[in-house]
Amino acid sequence: MNFADNWARIFVVITFLTFGEAQVIGGIVPNLIAFGLFVGAIGYFALTGKMAKMFGWKNKK
Repeated sequence: MNFADNWARIFVVITFLTFGEAQVIGGIVPNLIAFGLFVGAIGYFALTGKMAKMFGWKNKK
């Protein structure tokens, strides 16, 4: 067994310990949805509020 095999085994063990018990339906997916809504809300308020007026993105009427 060479040096690369040892590092590959360590990588597999660390990956399994990190993601092996993650629940895709109950953990990762809802967090991604919530993160997307959070980023979308920030974008909405950035494009429609004082920041948009400051950068000239909002129509001045």
